[in-house]
Amino acid sequence: MGIGDRLGKVRPRKHGDDASDGQALDVARYAFLLRVASSDALRQAHREAFATLSSEQSEALFLRLDHDLPDGLRPPTAEPADLAQAAFSAELLDHGHLVRILRRPGQGVTEGHAVGSGAAEGGALLYAHSLLASVAAAVAVSPAVTEWLAGFPNSPEAAQVDPSLFVRSPGAGTYGSTLARHTGVAGH
Repeated sequence: MGIGDRLGKVRPRKHGDDASDGQALDVARYAFLLRVASSDALRQAHREAFATLSSEQSEALFLRLDHDLPDGLRPPTAEPADLAQAAFSAELLDHGHLVRILRRPGQGVTEGHAVGSGAAEGGALLYAHSLLASVAAAVAVSPAVTEWLAGFPNSPEAAQVDPSLFVRSPGAGTYGSTLARHTGVAGH
């Protein structure tokens, strides 16, 4: 079974717009990768993802990183390699910062963006007016992070997309073995 087959097993179970479900899965994979992938793999995946952005999207990302990051970490240009290094630095400073930057709708750098009139009713396309969906989709299919995605189906991020998944915490075996020792009853 290849990595594509394994990744295909995690599908959102809610009934909604297929595009929105796919975006939620891409964003969950992206959040997982930001948490577990190596620095080099993340930089490469971001370079690849940022190379797929339109010039307007690259400029918006450049402005946001330039606005949000301290002087020494700001990207010097809107080139994919410079944006990738700055994005990685943003994530190192504050885990989750990059996702917050990318999910802001609109082109400016202020917090008070209005979502465009093309937004779907009821939030069906949650990320439609942000860079997050585009970047998350591109990063999640990057060859640089393929090996890191193997653990996604058993991650908390996967469980957020599909609440029917059971994700055991790393120390989950401790309770069962302690219970068996003290009561003679094996844990579940």
